[in-house]
Amino acid sequence: MISLRSPISTQSSASDSTALVLSDLSLCRRSGVRGQGAGDWLEAQGYALPAMPNQIVSSQQGDLIMSLSHREFWLLQPESGADNMAASSVAVSPGLWPLYCQHSHAWLLLAGDARAEMMAKLCGVDLSEPAFSVGSVAQTQVARVSTVIAHHRRGTEAVFSLFVDQSLAGYLWEVLDDARAEFAV
Repeated sequence: MISLRSPISTQSSASDSTALVLSDLSLCRRSGVRGQGAGDWLEAQGYALPAMPNQIVSSQQGDLIMSLSHREFWLLQPESGADNMAASSVAVSPGLWPLYCQHSHAWLLLAGDARAEMMAKLCGVDLSEPAFSVGSVAQTQVARVSTVIAHHRRGTEAVFSLFVDQSLAGYLWEVLDDARAEFAV
């Protein structure tokens, strides 16, 4: 068994009176597969996949399937707690390997109407509608940190999920929280 903990040590201002809410989903379940035939394998498991790389779709169960390339897919379960079992290093099928994103990336969630406006201060990619519509994924930098940004719905609300290397999660949290403070109501 592996002990899981979030890389974010400070969450004190995550839900104060601002127009934007920053949440830490690092302890929610996420995994994936990488390799030749990853999409075919996932479809055989009953998953509906994004039409092309750099997109994200919701399943009927509320999970998210994010395509980072033709050969790499992440399965995100925002309503499920992380599994603390060690990741398997055994191929799922020939040439297809499991990804255990739990240990490599922190998962931050940014909600609120001004999220694209706030992110414009930190990221060179235009994250506003319609340039970055719901279902879009960008592999970019935020405050000089490599980040995957996914635009999806949580319930009925459009949100951004940000995936960042665990070692830089605390720094990115502080940067996002500081930028978010400008939008206090």
